[in-house]
Amino acid sequence: VYVADTGNHAIRLISPSGLVTTLAGTGHPGSTDGLVGKDDVQFSSPSGIAIWRKWNEGDGSTIIIIFVADTGNHRIRKITGTVTTEVSTGEKAW
Repeated sequence: VYVADTGNHAIRLISPSGLVTTLAGTGHPGSTDGLVGKDDVQFSSPSGIAIWRKWNEGDGSTIIIIFVADTGNHRIRKITGTVTTEVSTGEKAW
């Protein structure tokens, strides 16, 4: 299960056994992109996620892509092996 941990500015992964790990996010608000687990990736109050499982018809493998509503930054972020900003005005639109 993937969770947007809003108050801690992170995306968490909860295993079937209940182990909670940080997939991305330093715990401090910001808007830094980078490699998952390698760079100081930052979110600001992420509030929701959507998961897309992309099938590779060539070899039958799958890629999991996670989209994050990075609410404090007014951005949509994408997590694969890297966190990138997909859509951003940087400004509140409502």
